[in-house]
Amino acid sequence: MGVIHKVFHKGQLRLHYSEAGSGPPVVLIHGLSGSRLWWRKNLPALSQEFRVYTVDLVGFGESRRQRILPLVESAALLADWMHSLELGEPRLVGHSMGAHIALHVVALGQAGIAALVLVAASALVRGTWWKLATRLPRAGLNGALDFLPTLAFDALRAGPRNLLWATQEILRDDPGARLAEVRVPTLLVWGEHDVIVPRELGEQLLGFIPGSRLVVIPGAGHNVMYDRPQDFNHTVIPFLRDPAGTLALPNGER
Repeated sequence: MGVIHKVFHKGQLRLHYSEAGSGPPVVLIHGLSGSRLWWRKNLPALSQEFRVYTVDLVGFGESRRQRILPLVESAALLADWMHSLELGEPRLVGHSMGAHIALHVVALGQAGIAALVLVAASALVRGTWWKLATRLPRAGLNGALDFLPTLAFDALRAGPRNLLWATQEILRDDPGARLAEVRVPTLLVWGEHDVIVPRELGEQLLGFIPGSRLVVIPGAGHNVMYDRPQDFNHTVIPFLRDPAGTLALPNGER
């Protein structure tokens, strides 16, 4: 699997990204404290059928040493980047904050999105940043232990200031009024043991987005695509292959 690393520039902003595989375009958007590394267990399977683009959002991963953008501005930058690549009708897969941003990309209505996969989307998370922080130790225990070095590495690259700003941005951004306007085939994927964005929020989101479907993957925590990569891949790939088709979903489907 050949991976090509590139950089998109807009003004002073830098967006690092990678390309792999061939086929219909799929864009993977990481979450808070994340990077392209979080998709490394999914990229080999996805790139067998799709041209996969993984991004490091501004302020994270290799796009570090930049102050993060508000979620709507991140969405606008992603839309500009996808337009520059002439992706046509890409499929968006976002995790946590990345799923939150993906919702805003769809709301902008500029990128012609063919399908949307929202993984543990943070769109309905509310409260204070410090209360959210108290869930982190338990979240680490509920997920794959071999993921902890990656989590620590990416948190260090982002830095505490960006992590705090991003958390506050998630908590104050409310896309609620726009959810009912989503007219893109949408699959919601949650981990059974997610304590950062509990599955109850996935069930609420299911009620807000017309025609959406929910899959809860047993044994997975917040980073479901890393905790249970085979289950995640087997769930998501058929949907990305045929977003409008009838999908045979596993146990936990709603």
